Amino acid sequence: MSRFARPYAQAFLETAPPGFGVEEFLSGAGVIVRAMAADPRLKNFLAGPSVPPDAKRRVLDDLIARAGVDETGKRFLQLVLANRRIADLAEILSAIRAGWDRATGVVEARVTVAAPLADGEKERIREALSRQIGHRVRMQVDVDRNILAGFVARVGSEVFDASAMRAIERFQGEAAGD
Repeated sequence: MSRFARPYAQAFLETAPPGFGVEEFLSGAGVIVRAMAADPRLKNFLAGPSVPPDAKRRVLDDLIARAGVDETGKRFLQLVLANRRIADLAEILSAIRAGWDRATGVVEARVTVAAPLADGEKERIREALSRQIGHRVRMQVDVDRNILAGFVARVGSEVFDASAMRAIERFQGEAAGD
């Protein structure tokens, strides 16, 4: 993470009004990040030093409106643009996410499954992990058909292996011990 992303995140989190929807802001601002990633011309326009600041602001304001970012989020994004850090918005949002997670006691889990999960399955895994580790969990889900069934979850340095391959290995180990 760059040296400036964390101070932006800290400033954002410290100045957000009580009850501010940080999750909603991250979602809306994420739409803008994805738009810039999908269209390098847009990113170059917003970050280009030869583009007049008013033109950049009008384009950003349009993106903000389309993404559904509220007034507090809009002011922050305009500040990022004015300080010529808009090309680094993804990194700033990652720092905000990390700070918000720390403040709210949320941990990130990377869950690997054999096939895409339905929403109900994701929620059951999230709840089971939350009970196991004693924190709320935000999951990133990856698919790897090599695990056959079940899931493998990584939360920090801890690994929870509920995969079919692990069950087979345990069974083979128990059978060998007989």
